[in-house]
Amino acid sequence: MNRHVYNSDLTDAEWQQIEPLLPAPKSVGKQREVDLREVLNAIFYRADNGMKWRALPCDFPAWQTVYSYFRLWVKLGVWEQINAVLVKEVRHSEGRQDEPSLVIIDSQSVKLGQKGGAEQGFDGGKQVKGRKRHIVVDVLGLVLGCYVTAANVADVKAAPGVLVWVIEMYGRIVKVLADKGYRGNLGALLNQFFAQADRKVEVEISRRPEGTMGFQVEPKRWIVERTWTWLENARILNRDYERLPENHEGMIYVVMIRLMLRKLTKNQRTWKSAVT
Repeated sequence: MNRHVYNSDLTDAEWQQIEPLLPAPKSVGKQREVDLREVLNAIFYRADNGMKWRALPCDFPAWQTVYSYFRLWVKLGVWEQINAVLVKEVRHSEGRQDEPSLVIIDSQSVKLGQKGGAEQGFDGGKQVKGRKRHIVVDVLGLVLGCYVTAANVADVKAAPGVLVWVIEMYGRIVKVLADKGYRGNLGALLNQFFAQADRKVEVEISRRPEGTMGFQVEPKRWIVERTWTWLENARILNRDYERLPENHEGMIYVVMIRLMLRKLTKNQRTWKSAVT
């Protein structure tokens, strides 16, 4: 590699892990000329450091090329597909079944970058103007699905937008753990949707132990809170800098993919600091 080596670069082991999951080159027409490893390195560099696409170091491929691949893979669902494969591999490496039976859903409001973009609102509870990101994680804290809305969208209304897709993808899910923001008919809606598939999913609203005063971590809620910490370690996710909400969803998957690659290849440069 004839350029400066960055901490966010893929190692050879990580590249071997992710290369088979990337879209194959076209069999006809103009052949791919860019090095996909370098494209991924540039995307991971932006995620790690947080910057405009135009500000990518000049020793990466042209920023227009890097963004084009990122955007194309957002539209094609490539990031979700890679994330799903790596989730199963990490779970397997931890001695768990490939698919979870319990998942946790949570949301977080985040400010927009200066240029703003589509789908934005004001979260009166958190006093944040911007967007709200909703994630579903397993008991290891791995993101199974994410959904970005305007910040003023209620959690219980946004939840089906990510939960239905996640439950369809992972057939073992039987319980969803949520906080009080999801109180309502969420469980009934999910069971109505999956009635024809003869599936039932329980939605359990977590509550603080009785008699506690002040801040108290609710059972299993610390798992998703830890995931938020992992995501926020990537500067690109400190705010929502994307004009389109689906691009922010793509960046969430990018950050998780980077973490899981390091976990799977025992490259602990950032995983240790994030997990412990």
